[in-house]
Amino acid sequence: MSRRVGVGLCLAGAVLVILAGVLGTVQIVGTDAGLYHELQMRADILGFAGISEENLIWLDGALADCLKGDAGALAELDEIEVRGEMQPPFNETEQIHMEDCRRLFVLLRRVLTAAAIAGAAMLAAGARMCRERRWIRRAAWIAPLVLAIPLGAFAGWAATDFDSAFNFFHEMLFTNDLWLLNPRTDLLIRICPQSMFMNMGLRIGLMSLAWALAVPALATVATAMKKERV
Repeated sequence: MSRRVGVGLCLAGAVLVILAGVLGTVQIVGTDAGLYHELQMRADILGFAGISEENLIWLDGALADCLKGDAGALAELDEIEVRGEMQPPFNETEQIHMEDCRRLFVLLRRVLTAAAIAGAAMLAAGARMCRERRWIRRAAWIAPLVLAIPLGAFAGWAATDFDSAFNFFHEMLFTNDLWLLNPRTDLLIRICPQSMFMNMGLRIGLMSLAWALAVPALATVATAMKKERV
């Protein structure tokens, strides 16, 4: 009975630690202003956006600061030249949408912290209860599969029909339709093309996969090293 509980705790703990890592990759990639700019330049959006590269870099920094938690990052922006006219870069709809995004990232960081702490505690408690270290390793290697099913299914959906997956993702996360921006009137959607989100999603997926494999690999090494000392 004790072993079963220990294995269950190890499995749950490993799942939570992997989840924390996945959320961490979303935080890292989603708040990287330099990556925004790299992908924007790759998509050649300056002409369509109607702004200079200098202003684009400035706006990317403000967007990243907003998602990192600065509630006033966008409200404090000065007017810039957009398609030959001086105007505030983001209108009220865009600012409200970005505030919704900021709050989601605040929640993400809270869940990340809770998952990391709870996962580490469960792993430690489970490891103490398992009489044989091979059960710790088995639980750790099963953990990625638990998350791979839902995350893999969504990734496959996005790879085959990005638009519908993107829309579903937003409908689940937001309680309004302010994310449905108009490229004719909203600069935010013009500087954040679909290809940018696709590339960021791919990067998050690859980094998450690496972390999901690293956790059981580290557990295997740790238990093997400890076994050698016994």
